Amino acid sequence: MDVTLVLTHDCNLGCGYCYAGRKFRKSMPRDIMVKSLDLAFSDGDDGKIQVSFFGGEPTLEWDLLIEAAEYARKIAGNRHLVQCVTTNGTLLTKERILRLAELDIYVGFSIDGNQRAHEANRPSMNGQSTWTAVSKGLDMMIEAGRPFETISVVTPASVRELGASVGELFARGVPRIALNPCYESVWSDEDLALWEHGLIEAAGIVASHMREGRIVSLNVFDAKIIARIKGGLDEGDKCDLGSGFIAVAPSGNLYPCERLVGEDTDERARIGHVSTGVERPRVSNFRAENLPEWHAQNEECGNCAEQIRCSNHCACANRAETGNYGTAGGVQCWHEQTTARIADELADTLFAEDNKAFKRWFFPNGQVPVPSTPNPNTRIPRDKRALRVLK
Repeated sequence: MDVTLVLTHDCNLGCGYCYAGRKFRKSMPRDIMVKSLDLAFSDGDDGKIQVSFFGGEPTLEWDLLIEAAEYARKIAGNRHLVQCVTTNGTLLTKERILRLAELDIYVGFSIDGNQRAHEANRPSMNGQSTWTAVSKGLDMMIEAGRPFETISVVTPASVRELGASVGELFARGVPRIALNPCYESVWSDEDLALWEHGLIEAAGIVASHMREGRIVSLNVFDAKIIARIKGGLDEGDKCDLGSGFIAVAPSGNLYPCERLVGEDTDERARIGHVSTGVERPRVSNFRAENLPEWHAQNEECGNCAEQIRCSNHCACANRAETGNYGTAGGVQCWHEQTTARIADELADTLFAEDNKAFKRWFFPNGQVPVPSTPNPNTRIPRDKRALRVLK
């Protein structure tokens, strides 16, 4: 079971692409927090459980965040508990970072890259630059020496800086970078060309660090390489919207994903309340209406060799671009095939060089199989989209 607690609808940043909707001062009451965690731990499964803290900006509710993390540890018992927080970093201090480390809370630190990329998308609520505060927070995270990752949303406004941003973040000491495409943006062919150039540049930066013996992680490449090693995605790698995962709004309403909480006004997406639990008929109806299949069912998907590694199973990514949970868009398809091709080239190059850092990262048990042949269908013309948006 994975549970995400949306601790507040409020935020001190005004990011233009935020899917959380309008920001307002409504925070999660303590009793809702307790009921949320009690519900998450009530299924009797002794396996792994993940508790994530989200918003708005969750550190605006710092005391509640810490109390929730402590309560989760108290009731976890023999379970493997993983706790995470996604934060914009502006309210972090050395003392707060230390407390997160003491509670073993993994940090996803939102920063859109270098200063130019960040300022293109992530101003304060009054429109001022947040770079100084965010950069200071990042320096403190790096200084603490704990595992964490940065999260950068890629948009047409920032894509020109993609390669430079990846280079700067790794150079500053960031160990892991997650690039999250903003599929709902309007992407021109020029934007896509810049995006591909940035990804190629990023692959070169990853290779450079690996050749120096430093392991660095970039999610869009790692995911493709790992799936290639495994021969495709496992069922556990795929979106399971409405099953095994709940997001809790400050009101206590339950949703199948934190991306669907928004302003907590969409009754069609709700699947229950913490006081009554998950309402299985609602889940069944939601899935039946929106997800007849777990992968997008575009006609063009049928002959694509990249299907076994494709992320078109992400219902919310599909919905963001096309408005339909079960229909992938052209930009998503382009991104899946482009990242696959570049990731394969990166893996083949470092594997052929017998790169020790690469092998430690992707083959931690020391068993290194012969890499499979890259999918030929991923080698598409660089100035073409494989799909156009289907309305």
